[in-house]
Amino acid sequence: MNLKKATIAMVLVSSLVLTSSPIVHGATANTANSKTHIQFKANPEPTDPLNPIDPNNPEKPPVDPEDPNNEGTGNKGPLSIDYISNVEFGEKEIQSGDTVYNAKNENPYVQVTDKRGTGAGWKLSAKATPFKNKEGNKELIGATLSVKNGQIKTRANNVSEKAIHHDVIFNNEDAQVLMDAPVGAGRGTWVDVFSGKHGENENIQLTVLEGSADANIDYSAQITWELADAPK
Repeated sequence: MNLKKATIAMVLVSSLVLTSSPIVHGATANTANSKTHIQFKANPEPTDPLNPIDPNNPEKPPVDPEDPNNEGTGNKGPLSIDYISNVEFGEKEIQSGDTVYNAKNENPYVQVTDKRGTGAGWKLSAKATPFKNKEGNKELIGATLSVKNGQIKTRANNVSEKAIHHDVIFNNEDAQVLMDAPVGAGRGTWVDVFSGKHGENENIQLTVLEGSADANIDYSAQITWELADAPK
């Protein structure tokens, strides 16, 4: 037992002597430089819709119960409209006087992607037709669709300058600019989301004039969207 202890003590002392020896520096080693390189080109592939609540969430966006079959436009890039919600107002009662009806969609949104790599800017405009029945012989005369309080979102690590939202009231004649990106802004993928209460979203509204609505008629309007490769 004593012999074993002595052996251990010798090893420890030897280690101490070795660690206290002076360090001898060698001659300076040779040096050299290397290079690394990358080049980019515009991406023409389509871009999948992001989650409008949290664009950083890699999962598919939640299904909108008011627009369940909408999987996006499938438009190709490098500058593309990727997703546009179809807005549903549902069945409403006819009221006395001019009446404002709220959309049912909770998180309707539009998504734009710029993968050109130029920073040239862009603008997204839309034009709405009058609300008519399928046959086209019934119209909600003077009805106007309005969109407001859009929240511009992108992924957290997007270093581009932000795209800009504009409140819009469609007059059923002229195209209105809903989003735009000045030169140097709006690069990558951006969503403009109009979140509100499900069933009563006050950020998308339809104003119907008194005396214009017929009962038991389905009225619809078409919104035509255009993404131009130039800022507003």
